[in-house]
Amino acid sequence: MKALLVRLGLAALARPLLGGLGAVLVFHRLGPRDPGLFFEANQRNIIPAALFEQLLDTLAADGVAVVSLDEALDRLAQPRPGRFCCLTFDDGYRDNHDILLPILQARRVPATIYVAPGLVDGTAPLWWYALDQAIAREPVLRLPLPQETDLPAGDAPAKARAFATAAGVMLGAPPAVRAGMMTALAGRYGADPAALAARHMMDWAMVRRLADCPFVEIGAHTLSHPPLATLDEAAAAAEMAGSRERLEHETGRAVRHLAFPYGVPGTTGEREWRLADTLGFRTAVTTAPGNLFARHAGQRHAWPRHGVAPFDSPAALRLKLAGVSNPLRAARADR
Repeated sequence: MKALLVRLGLAALARPLLGGLGAVLVFHRLGPRDPGLFFEANQRNIIPAALFEQLLDTLAADGVAVVSLDEALDRLAQPRPGRFCCLTFDDGYRDNHDILLPILQARRVPATIYVAPGLVDGTAPLWWYALDQAIAREPVLRLPLPQETDLPAGDAPAKARAFATAAGVMLGAPPAVRAGMMTALAGRYGADPAALAARHMMDWAMVRRLADCPFVEIGAHTLSHPPLATLDEAAAAAEMAGSRERLEHETGRAVRHLAFPYGVPGTTGEREWRLADTLGFRTAVTTAPGNLFARHAGQRHAWPRHGVAPFDSPAALRLKLAGVSNPLRAARADR
């Protein structure tokens, strides 16, 4: 249907009204599906490398320049900036080094990779993978939500409900409750944050090689990847500033851009945008879908980003860049 809508001219018709000046795309991982992950919510963050290259071909064919975040900010102040797009990757996964880096070097296109140092160190939990492993193999999980609760997980629908319930707690609960969840996952179900980090995340040598590439900018993604809205203001600011300090120490490069963990309403809002501004980040990005308009030059700590999924075809990308977030419903753009 998306391809049909593009052939019928919907993207071309919508772009002048809804497409804005440019857009930021958000990815996480490149590569094949991970056979060790049970839940589609986790598989959706893995984009086949061939699809990623196909999307780059689509941008080139459509005359959309792939630019850095700094250039995007500069273009927003220009009367005729030309169509542009930024590529961003969140968290710091190992395939960003193994698969993404050679593509960027070969194609000479820029990207920003937002790294959470705690995920690299294994001191902050990849809880979405820990939950995945535990729920996939257990018929029932007993977790503190914060009260001890049995989550049935005997079949696929029950496992999906258990995952959604536990993930909701991890996104919205206070830090002590989240810590209790991880303690339970580790003690009862064998979740090992260090082992998960070693399997999925870059090490610091990889991060440094990325930082040394002229087409890569390393951005801050907080120290431990918490939902910032669940922290008090001082703790949230420390997460942002501490991430920058650690990354600058490890790479020897200035860190000027920030991505909020999760980046959705409920985890990120006006307080977080203000803190990012106060801390001196040049831009900060959310995961609220949308395009960039001239007004975002003055709202540079709340930039939207379009997520890209494994099923997103070139037609889906064209609809996103045209400002059509759903093929059957045009997203309103505040110009």
